[in-house]
Amino acid sequence: MFKKILAGTLITLASVTLLAGCGSKGNDGDNAGTEDGKVKIRFSLWDKFPQNIIDEFNEKYPNIELEIVQTPDSDYSQKVNQMLVGGTAPDVILAFETDLPKFAEAGSIISLEDYLKDSEKIDSTDFIPAVDKLNKETGGSYGLPWCYASEILFYNKDMFDAAGVEYPTADWTWDDFEKAAQKLTIKDGDKVTQWGADSLSFRGLWWSLAGQGGDAVVKDGQLELGDGLRSALEYQNVLTNELKVSPEPSAGDSVADLFAAGQAAMTRTGSWMTGQYKDVEFNWDIETLPKGERAYNSLHTGFYTINSASKHKDEAWKFIEFMMSEEGQTLNSQWGNNPSALKSIAAKGAYKNAGEHGPSNWEAIERSGEEGEFGYTLVNAGTTTNMVNQFDAYLLGTTPIDDIFDKYLPQANKEIKDNQ
Repeated sequence: MFKKILAGTLITLASVTLLAGCGSKGNDGDNAGTEDGKVKIRFSLWDKFPQNIIDEFNEKYPNIELEIVQTPDSDYSQKVNQMLVGGTAPDVILAFETDLPKFAEAGSIISLEDYLKDSEKIDSTDFIPAVDKLNKETGGSYGLPWCYASEILFYNKDMFDAAGVEYPTADWTWDDFEKAAQKLTIKDGDKVTQWGADSLSFRGLWWSLAGQGGDAVVKDGQLELGDGLRSALEYQNVLTNELKVSPEPSAGDSVADLFAAGQAAMTRTGSWMTGQYKDVEFNWDIETLPKGERAYNSLHTGFYTINSASKHKDEAWKFIEFMMSEEGQTLNSQWGNNPSALKSIAAKGAYKNAGEHGPSNWEAIERSGEEGEFGYTLVNAGTTTNMVNQFDAYLLGTTPIDDIFDKYLPQANKEIKDNQ
């Protein structure tokens, strides 16, 4: 499921001017719905939505009919923006991270604060820290995360055992990772037959490295990068080009999964890959990402929001409240294998779906939720992708490191400002 989210956030999305909506808690218009007297609400998202969750909602709220509006992830953001402009947007919109601040500022979605104050099913103090930080940045709670995915370290236990290397721990640093990668790399002459770590196959990890280096990454809607990114670039350059324990980045989006192929002992990627690695033939486990100056990883999700032009806001809220309740979050975790952003619900483990060979250290995902932030995903996706291309180009020797800071970073922030 989160592979779809990330595909949507790593492409250039067309910029569409939003029409400022208006509205507040309550229904402000015609309550007419279906012929049998039900109120119909429409819910848009980019993924399939399981029928068993719809059935559970219908059982609890027989007077509400839920219509699913599904759009391919590659077109989703542009389509939602167009529907908002045209006045045809659904009542409930599952918004990409990058769209949430824009929708809130434009008045296209309503604040959920009043609903949350009255809710007996959602404890707002139970969310992972990133949610509270985002609410402060957007001036209130305009969206609720349907779940979250984090970025973590995966490791091949069989390779660690064969090399006599101790397994990663929550206290691992960049230095620990580097030393282990050296011991785990095997060469036949000049040819590497086993990599200590793969390249950043999920290229969004660059932003986590910059955050680990100490940068804010995103501040006031702009990229805030400096010494943290520089240290991250230099660190990855040592792994790739000096020690040669990690391969060069691949060109384009076609990246071989060396970890799954049993050719790399470690990979730093998204927690959503726990499902992809269920059937590998080696023993493996997970841990939080190694720390630089601090612990940091980028979180990924979508946010339930209410269209400010909806005539059925109360019914829309009932759907969101159901989805954020323990029952709804449990069903969602069982379906998508992602933890709830509500810590007490995540701790009950409905998202855990281990394979025969791993993982077992599920606590790493919940700790990564505590350490993570909605960082680079909150700004223009096309811009961040272009920046990542330059980070890779530095490793390949085609972009000087100073150009990243003197040329490409100012360009990126100008693009972000132009798209706000």
